[in-house]
Amino acid sequence: MLRNHKGLVTMNITVHRGTHQIGGSAIEISTASTRIVLDFGNELSLDEKYTPINLDIDGVTKGIADCDGIVISHYHMDHLGQLTSVLPEIPLYMGELSKEVAMIAAEHQDKDFYLRLLGANTFRGGEAFTIGNIHIRPLVIDHSAADSYMFVIEAEGKRVLYTGDFRLHGLRHHVLEKLVKTYIGKVDVLITEGTSLSRDADDHISEVDVLDDISSYIQDGKYVFVMCSSTNIDRIMGIWQNMPTDKVLICDTYQKRILDTVINNVYYESSLYRRHDSPLVLSKGPYPKYYMDNGFVSLIRGTEYFISHIKEFPKDDVRIIYSMWTGYIEENPALKNLLDTYPSYISHASGHVSKTDLLKFIDLVNPDVIIPVHTDNPERLEALVPNRNVYIVNDNEPFII
Repeated sequence: MLRNHKGLVTMNITVHRGTHQIGGSAIEISTASTRIVLDFGNELSLDEKYTPINLDIDGVTKGIADCDGIVISHYHMDHLGQLTSVLPEIPLYMGELSKEVAMIAAEHQDKDFYLRLLGANTFRGGEAFTIGNIHIRPLVIDHSAADSYMFVIEAEGKRVLYTGDFRLHGLRHHVLEKLVKTYIGKVDVLITEGTSLSRDADDHISEVDVLDDISSYIQDGKYVFVMCSSTNIDRIMGIWQNMPTDKVLICDTYQKRILDTVINNVYYESSLYRRHDSPLVLSKGPYPKYYMDNGFVSLIRGTEYFISHIKEFPKDDVRIIYSMWTGYIEENPALKNLLDTYPSYISHASGHVSKTDLLKFIDLVNPDVIIPVHTDNPERLEALVPNRNVYIVNDNEPFII
């Protein structure tokens, strides 16, 4: 039985991975009778030949199963990519819509991963559930993945808030303050993502600014190709909402299936996640005369197929909008050459909270203790909030509340 120095029953926090790196998240919360893990992700690397290091945890990935559940904050692979290494007896929990999107991505790529997701239990925002003696309330927040969650975790008279990945400059940022005041209350330990702590500058751009830029860029070209993540739903839906009335939005079957899934399955009220008047059409062979005469907007990815497809159109009529992390460009010579050769714009907003907004969020929550994760420079938070109790922990180092 876990006890603190006073002999009282406690809650234990162990960050198995993510204390000094971005991605690869896995955070254990345990009591005397219950053990759960929040997220179970791949390490991040731009090297295509990089082999992720598997998480190696007794009772979770090896030995006799000794874990009551894996709880996933959102569908990005650095938060759930290691699920196939989890012992099959251990149940999985994730957001209802998040599960649907993740399964589409996995269906034709990894059968084992797809089957693991298929058996997952699901939850909805605001609806609390219990695993053993640990009470969990998921809260829908703003991130570059739809259906992303923070978790309010309560056990043994203690309350932990795990942020997952979040931001305050997205299209749904306004909900967070209400969530804090309505559902969170006093927080003993805040486990917060600190992606932006790794960056020297804090000159972030908002999602609204990005969509305004993209709208103006679309007006500038006849054949407009937008390159962004297929699962960055807020950005795509924002583009769709602001489409010129004389243009269609074109995408492939994979992208359309993701958008249809979100539109048809979203369970909370959202003016963003709905079908719009501007048509969404599948890319099937040669484009009709109407598209060629009036122009179009096409959602693409940075693959050889799409790069070759763009080159079929007159260069002077083409505009390329790159709306992803710019680090990917240097790792893709063909893409870099395309952006250097054709009229191109770069406009992107991070899916992560800025340093300035992180400080505002900390003040709003007012926790007793802060543990930064999902950052390779957690020490920077100590300097930013010198009057708060910031604990810098190492991977696999237990922290007892």
